[in-house]
Amino acid sequence: MALYLLKPVMWNSAGYQRPAGDASAPKSYPGQHGFGHEEWNNSPRLVFEEQGQRLRAFHIEGIKQAPVAAHAGRIVVFMIASHDRLQQLVGVAANALHLGGEDQLAERQRIAARLKVRDMWRDAWQLPGVQRRFDGDRQALRTHFAQTGHWVPNWICPADTFFWPDNPVTLVASQVTGKSVLPRMFNSYQAIDDAAAGTIMSSVPESDRTAAWRRVLDAIRSAPDVLPMADFPPPATRATTRLAEILSRIGQGGFRSALLTRWGGGCAVTDLFCPELLRASHIKPWASSSPQERLDPDNGLLLAAHLDALFDRGLISFDDNGEMLISDRLPASERRHLRLPSPLRIAPTAAMKQYLAIHRQTLR
Repeated sequence: MALYLLKPVMWNSAGYQRPAGDASAPKSYPGQHGFGHEEWNNSPRLVFEEQGQRLRAFHIEGIKQAPVAAHAGRIVVFMIASHDRLQQLVGVAANALHLGGEDQLAERQRIAARLKVRDMWRDAWQLPGVQRRFDGDRQALRTHFAQTGHWVPNWICPADTFFWPDNPVTLVASQVTGKSVLPRMFNSYQAIDDAAAGTIMSSVPESDRTAAWRRVLDAIRSAPDVLPMADFPPPATRATTRLAEILSRIGQGGFRSALLTRWGGGCAVTDLFCPELLRASHIKPWASSSPQERLDPDNGLLLAAHLDALFDRGLISFDDNGEMLISDRLPASERRHLRLPSPLRIAPTAAMKQYLAIHRQTLR
């Protein structure tokens, strides 16, 4: 399953498009500098494209490396802000990858350079509070950004699974966690279960349930069980490459979206539409596929969970016409219970036939 994090961020009255100069604790980073790195989290300038992926960089603080490393690409961050005696949901990032470790410094710097984070000092300089804290010295602020701006993109996620409601959503702590208040300190966070995650998503008014909201909800509902770390690619030179491969392995992101589009949102065999029961299956095994093949929609089938399990274990396959082939290891009684064989709803493409020829070798 995914790791759900309830994460406090500083309040921003400018829609998190730029620093707003709102009050903050004196000893906090925003209190000392007049702005916080998370104040650009909803800015379009933090969206970028790489290797065919539209990605969103964002910033949150105080997350321990161990739990997030084990759940890379399967993290949902619920960003909450406390102000005026309210605690409100301001944004959600699903399928997120943490770049906060010291070993990710070069990657943060690379992404920050791509996003031209150094130029963002101009937004901060518009605030009188920032000018006071830097003694009216613009060059001092520019130098500060040059040295610390790499912290702005300390997380990335697919742009499609980043939801920012037009209006902050007031949360009732007792309904979410059973406690009287939600976490408030910027350097704190709370792991919550899927029920609490669902409660937060349900708190969003119908009028604000955009396509991004639905994609985040789908990511939560279809989150796979915890998989061994050996099933995931090792840290790559580029975090964006690693995120793409992780998402393809767990059936999220562009790979799953492409299969949902190709199969009309339903199982390739049964036409089942329940997202919780649909799996993005690789035809050529993920472990033996190249990075390009792992993201190739022709190397995938959208299958109901029981068919995915049979397909993954070589108990069923398909011929070039899309007719189902069944292993002798699956007894006739079980075939009747499962109503097999059943063909693919759409005939395989030429490229898919090549992948299916490889998969049929697993059929015994």
